[in-house]
Amino acid sequence: MNFLTADISQLYRRFLIASLGSAVVVSIYSFVDTIAIGQSVGPLGTAAIAAINPLFGVTAVFAILCGIGGSVLCTHTKAEGDQTKGNEYFTVAFVMMSIITLLLWIICFPLSKQIFTLFGSDSSTLPYAMEYGNLIILGIPAFTFSSFLAAFIRNDGAPSLAMKAVIIGGCLNVFGDWFFCFPLDMGMFGAALATVLGTVLQTLILISHFFNREMCTLRLVKPHHPWMMIKKIITTGFGSSILDLGTVVLAVLMNNQILRYGGVDALSVYGVLSTIAVLFQALFSGVGQAVQPLLSANYGAKKLNRIMVIYKFAMVTIITMSGTFILISELLPVQIVSLFTMVTPSIVELTPRIFRLYSLLYLGLGINVLATYYLQSTMANKGAMLIAVSRSIVVSSILLVVLPLIFKLNGVLLAMPISETLIMVVSLFFIHRRNKTIR
Repeated sequence: MNFLTADISQLYRRFLIASLGSAVVVSIYSFVDTIAIGQSVGPLGTAAIAAINPLFGVTAVFAILCGIGGSVLCTHTKAEGDQTKGNEYFTVAFVMMSIITLLLWIICFPLSKQIFTLFGSDSSTLPYAMEYGNLIILGIPAFTFSSFLAAFIRNDGAPSLAMKAVIIGGCLNVFGDWFFCFPLDMGMFGAALATVLGTVLQTLILISHFFNREMCTLRLVKPHHPWMMIKKIITTGFGSSILDLGTVVLAVLMNNQILRYGGVDALSVYGVLSTIAVLFQALFSGVGQAVQPLLSANYGAKKLNRIMVIYKFAMVTIITMSGTFILISELLPVQIVSLFTMVTPSIVELTPRIFRLYSLLYLGLGINVLATYYLQSTMANKGAMLIAVSRSIVVSSILLVVLPLIFKLNGVLLAMPISETLIMVVSLFFIHRRNKTIR
């Protein structure tokens, strides 16, 4: 389908379904892992998951930095008619991703114990985190390149392949979680093995795109100005990647604050909640990733009226999703946790308060994520960067430190909803200002 002439509603549906499908299946990896661990290991296992999730966030930060940053520039340049320069951006981004992956591998292997302690493990949960996390570290190349390649392949007109890759990989992960954790009783290690194998399969399927010469337009070529391109890729991808960097920083801070003010049982509940929140944020990002290639191509071709229609479709989708997520979290907190792990009286008592306060963040989160992708895709990188940095690190971190001093555990749980709401006001202002220039 031609990004510049095809019916917008059909384009949007096609890319949205593919992108949300990918987000759901990717999140099912952590969903099924948490269920398998919670039901086979218990609350200490789900508490350990909370300390492992930041590691996935670290790989996502760099994959998005290189993948989204490079693919936006690649698509934008090709829409202007320069195919060779577009492939130069792909080549530079690929080399960047390769070097970063190698560095992550080298750093994480010898420091895994210190890393998981920093991420929120204590003496009771650290052995579980190490058992799971060391295998995840071994699979870092699969985690970085699966996200990186998916970004370029969606922009190369093959969103369905990206969705098929995560669906097939997800099916292997689901089967592996059941097989390794229950019949083979491999516990945390079995859940990690299932996740790594599923992600490796996903990456291999994505690589098959490069053997389809009729569909694939991506080529490795010699870049003429690599340092300039690196700078542009970092600048363009920073807005989206800082969202995941902020998620990592905040997850570490949240884990430690919840452990301090609520104990291991509260962290166990948050381990389940953070798994669910990963799905919801992935769905919000899925909307952003669905419209990103459409916005980038139409902005590059100066099809400004089409940009506004795409934006309105995305905003309606975000608001509908947010309302649904909040309603589910408010009405069914204990039932949700019971699905994921073996519950104790203490966990039953803590769950409603933790879920109902924390879930208030979803509306602001959805709009802020969409704003970052929208501004980035229309080359308003400074606005995207300001929103991302403010919500991901500055405001949230301050509130997570200050509010618990006054309101204890409630302060920890309300810090994120308050932060997302404040930044949502800023996001809507930047979107309105950008829309005025586009019109």
